[in-house]
Amino acid sequence: MPRSQTPPPATAAAEGPSRRSALRMLGGATGAVLLAGGAAAAAPGAAHAATLVPQAGPVPLPIDQSATTDNLTVLLGTSAAHSSDMTVYGATEGRKNFWIQNFVSGTGSLSWQVSVQAGDMYRVYALVNAQPNQQLTVAVSGTSSSRTFTTANAATWQRIDAGTLTLPTGTSTITLTRNTFTNDLYVKSLELVRESDVAARQQRITAARADTTWFSQGGYGLMFQYGSWGFPDNVGTAKPLNQQAADFHVPTFVKLVQESGAAYVIWSFSWWGYHPDMPVGAIESITGDPSFTADRDLIGEIAAALKAVGIRFLLYYHTGSEESAWWTKQNFPTSFSANGSGDRSTFLAQWKSVVTEIGTALGSDLDGFVFDDGIIYYPAPFESLQQAARAGNPDRLVSWNSWNLPRLTDFQDVYFGEASQGQSQSGSAGAGGNGVFTSGPYQGLLQHGMFTMDGDWGVHTQGGNKITTLSSVTSSAAIGWATSAASRNVPISFDLMMYEDGTVADSDLRILNDVRQAVHGTPAAVPTGTTVVNDTDPAIGYSGVWTHATGRGAGDHGDDVHWTSANGASFSYTFTGTGIDVIGPRSSSSRNFTVTVDGTLIGTFSQYAAGGYQAQAVLYSARHLTPGTHTIKVTKVDGTYLQLDALRIVPAPRTLNDTDPAISYGGVWTHGAGRGVGDHGNDVHWTTANGASATVTFTGTGIDVLGPMEPSDGTATVRLDGTQVATIKATHNGAYSPQQHYWGIRNLTPGTHTVQLTKTGGTYFQLDAVKIRP
Repeated sequence: MPRSQTPPPATAAAEGPSRRSALRMLGGATGAVLLAGGAAAAAPGAAHAATLVPQAGPVPLPIDQSATTDNLTVLLGTSAAHSSDMTVYGATEGRKNFWIQNFVSGTGSLSWQVSVQAGDMYRVYALVNAQPNQQLTVAVSGTSSSRTFTTANAATWQRIDAGTLTLPTGTSTITLTRNTFTNDLYVKSLELVRESDVAARQQRITAARADTTWFSQGGYGLMFQYGSWGFPDNVGTAKPLNQQAADFHVPTFVKLVQESGAAYVIWSFSWWGYHPDMPVGAIESITGDPSFTADRDLIGEIAAALKAVGIRFLLYYHTGSEESAWWTKQNFPTSFSANGSGDRSTFLAQWKSVVTEIGTALGSDLDGFVFDDGIIYYPAPFESLQQAARAGNPDRLVSWNSWNLPRLTDFQDVYFGEASQGQSQSGSAGAGGNGVFTSGPYQGLLQHGMFTMDGDWGVHTQGGNKITTLSSVTSSAAIGWATSAASRNVPISFDLMMYEDGTVADSDLRILNDVRQAVHGTPAAVPTGTTVVNDTDPAIGYSGVWTHATGRGAGDHGDDVHWTSANGASFSYTFTGTGIDVIGPRSSSSRNFTVTVDGTLIGTFSQYAAGGYQAQAVLYSARHLTPGTHTIKVTKVDGTYLQLDALRIVPAPRTLNDTDPAISYGGVWTHGAGRGVGDHGNDVHWTTANGASATVTFTGTGIDVLGPMEPSDGTATVRLDGTQVATIKATHNGAYSPQQHYWGIRNLTPGTHTVQLTKTGGTYFQLDAVKIRP
């Protein structure tokens, strides 16, 4: 996902460069850079207290009055003439142009020289960050044309309509000064639109807005920063691009998404690298390297497979600026972060060719683009960029990440929402609304939030970067975010780290299982190997007043239930396994109950159902718990009755040692016992013969294959139910590392499956154990 650092606080001193940038572009699709230059005019009655720093680039900046689209002129704060006590935040970042800062007194000002062929009136918008109610003046020096405006009543980045200025024919100097001085003022830019063009431009913005209804009503989705940069869940190296793409098992990924209840997926085209999991001729042409992209169209297959089950698909796109083999082809100006100068026409032209090809190839299977690092692009011909992003699907959603800045363009549909859980903020739509910001810096955009479930956005480090759930992400918190956002029709995206073989953290799946039940009311699928405990089991502890009702003839398990009418009454049960179902009748007389697991509140759920009595309904399902002993407690909140019929226990995964009779060996294998190096059961089976195989038939929904890794170990293919689905790369250049995760798969259809491992290369292939998931 996004790779930005934490933004600096509003109007605080900058603390090192973050990861954003921008630039003024003229000439529409050509993207030629023209920046204003010349001397700054001092504010009336003020003298500069420091040396003047001139603007970068040609003098003056010509405003194209003939353009009918992309006719917004941007004056970057960093390109203005200013006093030397002002500084550029992140001036050495190299790709991202941030803002001017240390604008703290009336002795300083920012000024830009512009020229027009014919004098005219221009609407001015200011992108600034200031303390509340600061007064500023923008003026055309040497004329009576000026406007004084006031910042919002909150300390934040904001986009302000400053009014109109009249520019005379020829060259003029536009100057920005401060009239009140509470703390610093950050200036990103001034934007100019000819007043006579404002109405037509607004009509184009309105016409270009896509229908966001499906997204706003989707509730929540999943995001994956998965791609060529990934690594396995072991100490080994990453697979080559083509092998990584070829090995990904799309059907089980789709089932993972379905199980989560997500309405959409945001998938990464690029992120920690720029080698996409699909063939793109434009990229191969630009780099001159046909191996730069994957042979398999994995992205296209995932998009089509998700669409087939009614799940939408969006692509996250990173510029690839950290991938030197790609970025050097963009001819991106290194001077850009310091003063916005340089020509980005190559970068934008190549971006268009790549994005157009992606969109055309995926067509209606691609429902949206979310573009990171918006200030690498800003200012840009966003109208034409939006059109390129919609190649193949005119209804495709577009979003640009503005980081902590205001929206960078109105030619988009969705607020990016990095590191946000969709909480109500300035301008948010209220409960029952359409989720679109009604005012503020993101006015007109559908609100959206995306956030990490784990310690990072994606796996990108060998042997490290392990998936660990953040303590702040709990079922209770996630349910609160999802239900609050859904009440305002604001979609939120849960980002999950995913290993090379497509496995994710059980803790993430546990939380999403709870969110699905709270939002959609759908219980989990029943795995294999479960056991059912009747409500009369003596291990169930009832607290408060409960009644045991028998012989009811209503279809209950065991023809009985326990029921209570007392709010606060509860039952608890301690079990060993990875999940549990609470089973009871639903009816119109039942309402809400709370669930805690191991003393932690999960959330509030409902036993209500309209109409008649529904026996043996699953009221709540816990899944993906850590294997071991757990305690569940259910407490009545309201309604007439809470009724318990039975509990269904999901067992923990079974570990089969390499000697287990369920594993059969074909070819020459040797059993190595008593090795004392940390193997499971202190033994392994090993072979040096290519073509030798190990086969296990199991009943369950998943399997993990474990074995040691060392320099002399080799490779193997994996066949699932007769079809090759993956390869195993057991080679590790370090010391002997026992019990490494070779490969795993989840979300199989409950039942009997067969996995066969066949050695294909290297000196040894060693099998230590397999774990069977019920």
